[in-house]
Amino acid sequence: MISTAQLRRQIQNDPVSINRMLRVLPEFIRQEEETPQVATPRVLRRLRAQLRMVEQLALQQQEGA
Repeated sequence: MISTAQLRRQIQNDPVSINRMLRVLPEFIRQEEETPQVATPRVLRRLRAQLRMVEQLALQQQEGA
């Protein structure tokens, strides 16, 4: 799984990717919650951190627009 910092660098100036991540990350979280596995707590923590970061990027883009 890609780190949050790497994801930020990759999508920072790409509004299409930011919007896509805003759509898919909640779905990834839901799927992970429905099918718990050994690594689920760590995976959920990382997915939620990525979702928070993408939400912040989206807010920054809206303020800059």
